[in-house]
Amino acid sequence: MNQKILIVDDQRGIRFLLEEIIRSEGYQVKSCESGRQALEEIEQDEPDLLIIDYQLPIENGAEIITKLERKGYSIPVILMSGLIEEVKKETAELQSVKAYFSKPFDIIKAKEQINNLLNG
Repeated sequence: MNQKILIVDDQRGIRFLLEEIIRSEGYQVKSCESGRQALEEIEQDEPDLLIIDYQLPIENGAEIITKLERKGYSIPVILMSGLIEEVKKETAELQSVKAYFSKPFDIIKAKEQINNLLNG
């Protein structure tokens, strides 16, 4: 598989866990800890899927997704949050958001959602 996934979370442990899960499924994976880094990474090498935390420092995940949509990107997004119901309401208008991970997330469900989004 040559599909690429970008993880954006300011918590190193979450990034490492998701990297392991994604690699075990056969995907290429990169990660970064801020929205600014994510935007730079996406401009250099657009991923097939973006997994981003809502509660990032400086700009939250929804703000990053909005910037990407305004620039014309249509990358499917999984948005992560500990307050998932509130975040769903706040991000309902974002076209790129295809799924949500509630933190802490279930590893098996995470694998299923990632595979479903990338492989239909």
